[in-house]
Amino acid sequence: MSEEQAGSSQGNAVMQLWFQLFRTAQIHAIDNQALRRPIDAWVGMTNTLVPREGRIALQAKDNALFMNGSKLRLSNDEYALARDVFAFFEERGIGGFLIEAPMTPDAVRKLLAALVYTRERRFDALDAAVKNANIPFRLIRPLGGLKVRAEVHRERRSYAFFTYAKLVVLYRNLIAKEKVIASERAFLLKKIARTVQALVDLCLDDPHSFVSVTAVKRSDDYAAHHAANVAVLSIVLGEKLGLGKVALADLGIGAVFHDVGLRDCPAEILLKPEPLDAKDRALIEQHPMRSVEFLLNQRSFSKSTLSQIVIAYEHHRHYDGSGYPFGSRRPDLFSRIVTIADVYDAMTTPRPWRGALMPDESLARMMRESGRRFDPALLKTFVDTLGLYPIGTLVRLDSGDLGVVIFGGGEGERLNRPIISLVGRDGKAGANVDLAERDPAGKHRWSIVMTEDSRKFGIQTSGIVATSQSVAE
Repeated sequence: MSEEQAGSSQGNAVMQLWFQLFRTAQIHAIDNQALRRPIDAWVGMTNTLVPREGRIALQAKDNALFMNGSKLRLSNDEYALARDVFAFFEERGIGGFLIEAPMTPDAVRKLLAALVYTRERRFDALDAAVKNANIPFRLIRPLGGLKVRAEVHRERRSYAFFTYAKLVVLYRNLIAKEKVIASERAFLLKKIARTVQALVDLCLDDPHSFVSVTAVKRSDDYAAHHAANVAVLSIVLGEKLGLGKVALADLGIGAVFHDVGLRDCPAEILLKPEPLDAKDRALIEQHPMRSVEFLLNQRSFSKSTLSQIVIAYEHHRHYDGSGYPFGSRRPDLFSRIVTIADVYDAMTTPRPWRGALMPDESLARMMRESGRRFDPALLKTFVDTLGLYPIGTLVRLDSGDLGVVIFGGGEGERLNRPIISLVGRDGKAGANVDLAERDPAGKHRWSIVMTEDSRKFGIQTSGIVATSQSVAE
């Protein structure tokens, strides 16, 4: 092996160990035993390479990684890991890191506390926290300067849609087979957990780009898209409630598997175009327990597994105690969050027995059941988060133009005056219009007259959202 090949091999090892360390830290609390092995591996790596190389500098630029100045040669599997490393760096304005001396387990934990177990995303603040930890680790600014904001926004949005699609494929593969061998099941569950954590990172960094992926609606592949949409919506709501990263990951994974028990229900019942009879309804109502059985069939159990089981069991139980299965206690917070996300996505997706409701109509119907079916405080936060016209809604303006909502929610005017992308005659995304903009006399330039059914016009709103111009917040 040449010196260059040896350097690349060492760099690949550093990249993989870094991925394992930060990914495990993002899933587990800092005192969890699961962190012991990646911390020990990181310590062993620094104690071996730093004395030999003098330092370890891992930098990212233009979708490539460099170890002490040498570009790494990445296999397909390694590049999949590298994408997550790129995303971790980019979300924090980091170009890489420099290790100046061997690290101890305590130093690694201080690093994780400063860099991972925080909601901070600004480079200067993270750099100061790492320096204050007094450890031989330094952050490096991006090579070649920072990208313009619009470019970063486009990349984040593209990565959000890519990660969403990855989750859909993984879940589809998991439920497609009647029986899944233990090793394949464990592999898919691990990949799903990692993908959900990537979604959590996206939400914390840019919630508007993140929530835009829920504009994707597929009635012909409902189960997989519904699982992914409910996970995204649950994470968004959980973030607004102030949940930490570990809790958001547990919530997201539980949301993915909330309906997994339906895989055992006959397709002729799930796709029945007419109302279900009592026998069919009874069979459908068994799916929470089927989901629990599926989740219990795992090699090991953790707090995350228990959260998944509770969500699967309770997500059809209502805030006022009704629903099924019967229970004497109010559903858990995570279950109440998933219930809202589950119902909203189901109502806005076409099903064999009914068409999709407009997003604003769905929210209005849900508000009428506030305090009965839904936790009123959580539902209000959910509506405030999405806005009265959620991302992906097709609207008609008083000018006669059609537009798709690409940015909305929050407080004040933005709640009912989102930013839209005009739809051209070719059905493609056009110029952005901010409905909160006023003319010199103080009058709003444009207003929404009504929402429209995108299917009537043959418009795929998720495509408009994905390809629309960037929105500067």
